[in-house]
This record gives sequence, structure tokens and C-alpha cells, in this order.
Amino acid sequence: MKRRKIPMKQILLSAGSAALAAALLCSCVPFQIASKVLDESNQVIGQDLEDIADSIQASQEVQISGLTRRTYTTSQNITGLDVESQDAAIRIETADVSQVEVEYVEPSDQTLYRFWVEGSTLKIEKRGQSNGNRSEVETSMKITLPAGAYQEIEIRGTNSGVKIQDVEVQSLELENSNSSVSLSGLTVGELSGEVKNGGVKVSDTSARKIELELSNGSIAFDNAQADDYECEVSNGTISGTLAGREEDYNIRTSVGMGSNNLPSSTKTGAGKSIEFHVDNGSIKVQFAG
Repeated sequence: MKRRKIPMKQILLSAGSAALAAALLCSCVPFQIASKVLDESNQVIGQDLEDIADSIQASQEVQISGLTRRTYTTSQNITGLDVESQDAAIRIETADVSQVEVEYVEPSDQTLYRFWVEGSTLKIEKRGQSNGNRSEVETSMKITLPAGAYQEIEIRGTNSGVKIQDVEVQSLELENSNSSVSLSGLTVGELSGEVKNGGVKVSDTSARKIELELSNGSIAFDNAQADDYECEVSNGTISGTLAGREEDYNIRTSVGMGSNNLPSSTKTGAGKSIEFHVDNGSIKVQFAG
């Protein structure tokens, strides 16, 4: 026979009532005192039920090695992202979902992430740990967007590897230091980025304009397509494969110390442009044809 589940509140109230009845029967305590005990018991029960509800909600969080994995969602119509992060890997992608979902990991004893919506832009801020030290286990953040076109994505990261894939956006702006950036499967109006002490890889991506500035890092293109390239590298290389033919571009390049397989040239009727400048490195670029 299937047993009927008894609600926790009913059990606790029954226990409190039984204690009161026993006290009255035994005349161990005056009625006023017993009544006070029952009132206090009901208050405790109410608090316990709130704690139980909180613990049920917290059960959706996963705790591993002093870190907690949490999830933030919003059903608001989001057309832009503004993310500022320290010491956390950032991954952005689209999927067949109905709302924005952010999965993130942070130390169990600290709240490092802040989320809010301004207009139609989701803003995310991840601060460094309060003890001033980076976690031995890297924290991370994965942002999943509903498939569609977005107006602007802006990322500012420190010690934050960035990976963005399969996103369509009018404007993508990146500032990153001490880690690398990977961009793949993007459709972008204007892509601009400034990276220090890290590289940038752009693959299977189309844009009207790609503008990148790197210090102590390299740019690698893999089937990138843009009408205009403006890239400058200090202590690194520009390499890889660009869509189209060399004849399609007006080209201006310079290399301070290193090799260059893409000399400057001006072509009549060319509607696209390439401007690559490298100090202490090389340019090695091919065209897919």
C-alpha cells in the first residue's frame, strides 16, 4: 500500500502540540508559559520551512573543491552584452534556447559576479577574489545566447581567456590582457580588439572590418573574410589564410625586424584593403582564392 506523505510543517506542528498537551496534563508549566512555547515553536517552524526552501534552491548549485557552479537567466529581450571579467575564462555561444543563460563558477565563500540589465544590454561584472590571489582552480563563465542577431558585444578581460563562436553581431569590441582570444563562426559588422600578452585567432569569420592591435602576441587567420583589415602587432606575427584573391585588395604592409611575404601594392579597381604592420615579427599570409 502506498504511504501518504505527511508535510514537514504538519509533523513539526504535531510535535509542538503534543509537547504542549503533555505540559498541560502534567501541570508542569503554567498555561501562559506553555502557550509561549508553542508560539515560539511555530516561529521556529516557519523559519525552518524558509531554510528548507532555501536549501532546495541551493541544491541547484554544485559545489566542487571549494567552488560553486551557479546559473543566471533572464527572460528579458537582450540585444547586447557588456562583460568585464578578472581571472575567469569567458565563453560565448548561441544555441536553440529561449532566454539568455549564464553558467559560472566562483569560490563557495565569495560572491564575485554581478548581473543587471540596462536597456536591452545584459551587463556582467566579475571582480577578482577578495584575498587578492587567483584561485588554484580556474573560475569560468559560459554565456549562451538565443540564436539571432545582436547589436553589440563588448568584452573587457584580465587574465581571462575569451572564446566566442557562432554569434551574429553588428559590433564586437574586445580588450584583453594576459590571455588569448579565439573567435570562430562569427558574422560581424565591425570587429575591433586590443590584446596585451596574448594572441588572437580568427577562423571562419566574416566582417566588414577587422581591426586588431596586439602587444606581445600574434594574430592567426583561418578562412577570415573582411572588406578592410587594419592590424598592428608588436613582438609577434600575422599569419594564416584570408578569403578571396590577393588582387581584390589594396595592400599596405611593413615589418620592422622579420620577414614579409605580402609586399605593399595598389591595384586598380580593388574594393578591399589590407593594412598590416609588425614590429619584431613577421607577416606570412595566404589567400584562399
